[in-house]
Amino acid sequence: MGKSRTLIAAAAVILAAVSGIGVYFYVTSADQRAQHNASVVEAFVAAQDIPKGTSGDSAVGSGLISTAKVLAGSVPADAVTDTGALKGKVAVATISARQFITASSFATPANGGGGSLAAAIDGSNSVAVTVSVDSAHGVAGAIAPGDHVDVAVIGDSGAQYLLQDVRVLAVGQVTSSSPIGGAANAAAANSGLITFEVSPNDALLVENAAHSGSLYLSLRSLAASGAAATVPASG
Repeated sequence: MGKSRTLIAAAAVILAAVSGIGVYFYVTSADQRAQHNASVVEAFVAAQDIPKGTSGDSAVGSGLISTAKVLAGSVPADAVTDTGALKGKVAVATISARQFITASSFATPANGGGGSLAAAIDGSNSVAVTVSVDSAHGVAGAIAPGDHVDVAVIGDSGAQYLLQDVRVLAVGQVTSSSPIGGAANAAAANSGLITFEVSPNDALLVENAAHSGSLYLSLRSLAASGAAATVPASG
């Protein structure tokens, strides 16, 4: 009887020890997972709202996409790790500020990336390019869809026109076909996002100027708008 009790007690001790080891490894594993999720990494996010239809090249070149330090556990599995993957694609929907840039954020126009903005582009040889300007650079926020502007840059040699008589396709997400007035229009005016219609080559000029922070806009009168084709300052 005493021998039986001894065996039972020994078995209980061994079982407790095994259970303790299992708990230890579980807690250690959970702690490691928690530490991994709590570690900080860099990920691509929207620096500000990116309108639907904005090209990936434009979003990158205009600084609409930036890196941010975030918790590793919060990064989506399909997060974009190389902005080169956005080339030739457009935003399939409005991307809110601080939202992660994922593989599904941008798509080729053939895969459903088109929208009302793409339809507003006049001709197959033109593209839309978006820049972000503050009130001092963007005519005090008074630019509206359908206006025509001149694009100037300031460098070491002073100010000069980069492009002239450029048609404005959208301000924020508001196009000329959007309802007039309302909170959406006010928010668009305050967004500082101006989308132009230009040639592909001129889009590169605009994106480079926007990236350097030296871009200024001047508003043309309604009488002068469209009087000449969009041309570089060199003519």
